[in-house]
Amino acid sequence: MASEVIWRKLSDKEKKEVEEKAKNIMFEFGKSIEKLPDVREAFVERVKDRREEELENKNNNLFRDIFFDNAPNTKEDCIIAEKGEWVK
Repeated sequence: MASEVIWRKLSDKEKKEVEEKAKNIMFEFGKSIEKLPDVREAFVERVKDRREEELENKNNNLFRDIFFDNAPNTKEDCIIAEKGEWVK
């Protein structure tokens, strides 16, 4: 098994074999999904649509302290972080 996980360059023949196996897996998966009941038939009726926040969790303060201790930069009640490159 470990030898199968090691990366190596595939030949054109191997690429075609992998492509065919992938197509067969997707085709078989699609056929098995078709056998499932229609999703529109099932629904969940909720009694409440919101979570109650009134109950105080005893661990909140401990979690907050640990969280802020692990943050490299903080200012009062905020964690200072740099904006990710993917954010425009």
